[in-house]
Amino acid sequence: MAVRLEVAPATPAPADGVRGLADLRVAEALGREAAVLIADGGIPAVPMRMPPGAWALLVTAADRWAASGEVVLFAGEWCEEYLASGCDGDLVLGLAPPAAPDADDDAVAVRLALADHGRWVPAGMWARLGRDWPAAVAPAAAAIKGSYIDAAEADPPAPWPMWVSSNGSVARGSLRDLLAAGLLDAGEELAYRRPGLGVHRTGQVTAQGMLRLDDGRLFTTPSAATTALGSPHQNGWHFWFRARDGRTLWELRDDYKSIMDGRHAVG
Repeated sequence: MAVRLEVAPATPAPADGVRGLADLRVAEALGREAAVLIADGGIPAVPMRMPPGAWALLVTAADRWAASGEVVLFAGEWCEEYLASGCDGDLVLGLAPPAAPDADDDAVAVRLALADHGRWVPAGMWARLGRDWPAAVAPAAAAIKGSYIDAAEADPPAPWPMWVSSNGSVARGSLRDLLAAGLLDAGEELAYRRPGLGVHRTGQVTAQGMLRLDDGRLFTTPSAATTALGSPHQNGWHFWFRARDGRTLWELRDDYKSIMDGRHAVG
């Protein structure tokens, strides 16, 4: 289960008329605890090591301008234990000291890993970067997420199998699994909102566990739907939410895991 840690990079108080970090999170529909590594093309204060108790940073957005390729938003959420099974396409980032650390060297080693068919696949490694490391890592993260989503949607994968780890944890599921668990209803209205971009779209969950946009297009995953709406580098589970109560699909997926863990314990 991914556990949100109340950690965010320290940023100076905004000047008059300048959007602060809290305002930016609201405008970009990010969680209040999201770590923002690049905002509006600029790099704020960034972590050089993982916060205590964190396993990785789950990348939730790596937005780029289509024309120039410039990264204008790079953000994520710190998480603890995080199983790759049932989370295909999720991208995580880890920070560590360089292999040959120097007491006077302000540097960090950065790794990316992608969840693919139940395992974490290495997706990028930078052995030594400075405090501007997000500028080097963000374009790669955006490219990886965009390419993976495109490939998955072109050849929809088979339904995720139920998988139980050695400690009894049950993997998260797909939209179809959320339907089966009663967390979503067939015909349930979902919404996607990015106030900073002036975007507010709706969709419905079909009886087959797909997401139908308000223009009729069907997608197998929420991330693929965000791609169709012009945001190809986002984790759609964080940005689509249940319209009736505002709960994100990410939160519902965590609920699903808790339900299945409980059934496994009883059984």
